[in-house]
Amino acid sequence: MRNSNITKNRIRVALLLVLAASIIGLAPAFSASARARSFSVNDVSGNYVELANGWTFGHGVVNFLPNSQVALVTFTPATGTFHEEMILRVAGDNIYNILDGTYTVDPTGHGTMTWNNGEKHRDFYIVNGGAELKWIITDPPTTGVASNSGTMTRQ
Repeated sequence: MRNSNITKNRIRVALLLVLAASIIGLAPAFSASARARSFSVNDVSGNYVELANGWTFGHGVVNFLPNSQVALVTFTPATGTFHEEMILRVAGDNIYNILDGTYTVDPTGHGTMTWNNGEKHRDFYIVNGGAELKWIITDPPTTGVASNSGTMTRQ
């Protein structure tokens, strides 16, 4: 008789643990913070300061030159355009660029930037609620950039 009560109690405890785990497991599904957020170009607006590093092709197939850059990028969601004033340093030389183009943002927070000449291209993700953009260059190989990535921080 005594073993029967112990078995019943163990079953009850096990069922309570399963019930508690189920409730805890379902709680995020009902949480407002767990719902997927939908992004748009309106989440990327105003001024961002950009800091990036990468490599450009030098002379020859395996010769790469280091580069770094800092820039002020202004995004205008009403027109889906951006304006960038950049200081680029490649192998010790300073290059000042002014770039204009268009940008898009899909509901997942993935965005693209395309220069007006269509040659240059970046992909980015919105992080920290739009306070930062993490990006990587996705140019065709003919542009001379081997690899480049960075962060833009909203001002």
